[in-house]
Amino acid sequence: MRETQSGRTKGTTSRGVAMATLASFLFVVLGWMLVVPAPATAGVAISDKLSVFGDVRVRYEQDREDRTGTNIDRDRDRARFRARFGFKHKTTDKITMGMRFATAADSLQSPHQDLEVNGTNKQLFGIDQAYIETKWGKGGFLWLGKHGISFWEQNEQFWDGDIQPVGVGAGYKIGLGDGSLLLQSTYTYINDEGWANSSTNGINEDDTGMSLQAVYTRGGGTAAIGALMVNDDADQDLAGGSADYYIASLQYELGTTLPLKLGVDYLFSDRVNDSAGVNTGFEGKEDTGYVINASTKTGNWSLQVKHYDVGLNSVPLQGAVSQDNFRFSSNFEGQRYQVGHNFGNGVSMDGRIYDQDQKRSDLTIPSGNSWAMGSDENTRYQVNLNAKF
Repeated sequence: MRETQSGRTKGTTSRGVAMATLASFLFVVLGWMLVVPAPATAGVAISDKLSVFGDVRVRYEQDREDRTGTNIDRDRDRARFRARFGFKHKTTDKITMGMRFATAADSLQSPHQDLEVNGTNKQLFGIDQAYIETKWGKGGFLWLGKHGISFWEQNEQFWDGDIQPVGVGAGYKIGLGDGSLLLQSTYTYINDEGWANSSTNGINEDDTGMSLQAVYTRGGGTAAIGALMVNDDADQDLAGGSADYYIASLQYELGTTLPLKLGVDYLFSDRVNDSAGVNTGFEGKEDTGYVINASTKTGNWSLQVKHYDVGLNSVPLQGAVSQDNFRFSSNFEGQRYQVGHNFGNGVSMDGRIYDQDQKRSDLTIPSGNSWAMGSDENTRYQVNLNAKF
């Protein structure tokens, strides 16, 4: 906490200005949406075989951080945006190729970048997806290239959906009475270890991951069990090392007057090791977590509330490939609150609050690890305006 009177005054003043800025942004966006009709959704079918798609998000965001071990708290605000554009081409009845370009293409977890004329956060627009996919049998698929992993999630705490690794994925959907069973798997490269001399052998020495998942759906219910097996080869540079990570999920939608979707995820791991030697003694500890999800909608309005309890080792790579909606991705407890409105024709907006507290303060967080929570508290506020076709 800020200890001096001048520090408190300065902090109160800056936070007041920040809240006024946030309120102004929200007022302008709402006013614009009320005055200007939503644009018609652009036609995406260029021909019988070619279709295009894209989306733009404009975001205003604030972070307020209470840092452990220091009396100097800090905060920031950022104006950000995301832009993506892609196409799909149906080469044959069974084969499709696709590409997608995105802002901040060199970022691992997020294609968002800061709105600024120049600087370190002005990143390149580049290839986000590039793949070939084929359908086989009555319910099978196979893809190769740069593509999101084939994995069903009700949130992104296990794997961030913005991450598009290079690999191969396959799956098959089977009808089972009134329900269906989807079996799917992905093999992906995590790190390319590059060249090695003949004595150390550079073949098959890359860091890789393989996911397996079974998803059963019937009526308004879904049950899933999945795993990600990480192989940290060669120089052992992945957080958590070679380890196995698991997620069990349940979701059910109540078809009431006000539809309510409830869900829970249980996260756990095995064989996590501390190859870097910074948290020796925590192997096999902090290896469980859970997320409780609740959402509803009425008309064009929607509401989400989620509760997180995420141990350091409960998610793959200690959170390096998990969601980045919160400021931190592991070693935290927190809540997400979101209210959204759909204006139609692909235009929507939402307001979000991410509030998180550190789980373990006795961990050593390496300087290069920005995803494990090392601060006492952090609260993030967001307003998003979205448009897509």
